[in-house]
Amino acid sequence: MFDFNHPKICPICQNAKNFLLVKDFARENTKYYLYECPKCKVQFWLPRVVVTKEWYEKEGNPYHIRDLAKLKISRGYHKFFLEKYKNLPQGTRVLDLGCGTGEFLAELSKKGCDVFGLDFDRDAVKIAGQRFGLKNVYAMSFEEFFKKQDLPKFDMITFFEVIEHLPDPLTFISEVKKLLKPSGKVVLSTPCRERMLANLNSWDFPPHHLTRWNKEAILKVFSISGLRVSDVLYVEELKILSESAAARFKTGLVGKSLQGKSGQKKSLVIPKIIYFMGRAKHMVLGKFPALFLWAFSKMIGRNNGIMYIEAKLI
Repeated sequence: MFDFNHPKICPICQNAKNFLLVKDFARENTKYYLYECPKCKVQFWLPRVVVTKEWYEKEGNPYHIRDLAKLKISRGYHKFFLEKYKNLPQGTRVLDLGCGTGEFLAELSKKGCDVFGLDFDRDAVKIAGQRFGLKNVYAMSFEEFFKKQDLPKFDMITFFEVIEHLPDPLTFISEVKKLLKPSGKVVLSTPCRERMLANLNSWDFPPHHLTRWNKEAILKVFSISGLRVSDVLYVEELKILSESAAARFKTGLVGKSLQGKSGQKKSLVIPKIIYFMGRAKHMVLGKFPALFLWAFSKMIGRNNGIMYIEAKLI
């Protein structure tokens, strides 16, 4: 059941062998192996399994959970982007790949940007349209979107927390480049694999995440793709450390309380109570230890959190 043929060629850059085996991991009768490519420096899990919408629904839809706390800008990479580009010219055309429920695009729309977005989760796109009135949002896969014939060119293309989910990042980046204006920018984020307690985050394992990245891997893969990385910064250092420290005490009760038969409308009273009790637990078991770890990491020069990355055409 756990037998596996180890790779003969890198599935990311297609141009290396003799890989470093980093670790293995078993889930639901499947054993996964994490390798590091000596050429592109990306760490990749094998076998690669592409996650479907049904898998997310089984695990507890993250968009439903976020809706309990009201939809607002909460992620560090969104906040950093909006602060850095608070004075974008009117009509700046922005595409957000993996737009989720659309709160980020809604803020850009308020600034006068011409916004487009897509997400494979139809529930998320429905929320983006109904809650924020976003028009150019699509519920489809990246592959389906890239095949559309009527797409404009964009000044900025963002894909936050996307690249680690992709089985073929190079092809994805190549398609993104086709939609970018010559003077445009690509902005993305991905978890930093060098962070402390990384293996305590259950979301950073397959089938949820297929790759792990650090600055060196980002620089090499984007260079191969014909993009020059101009910035790599670290955001949400305390948040991710806090999640890691509290990970052993995670119960998943919020997601379970939201599950029910298809089409059945459920009261949100109990899920909301569980959600806010969980926030209090997270404060005690996560944030206090994270403060110590964050201070220590600064002393030893350790990178933590999420990498915020910007790149331009070479």
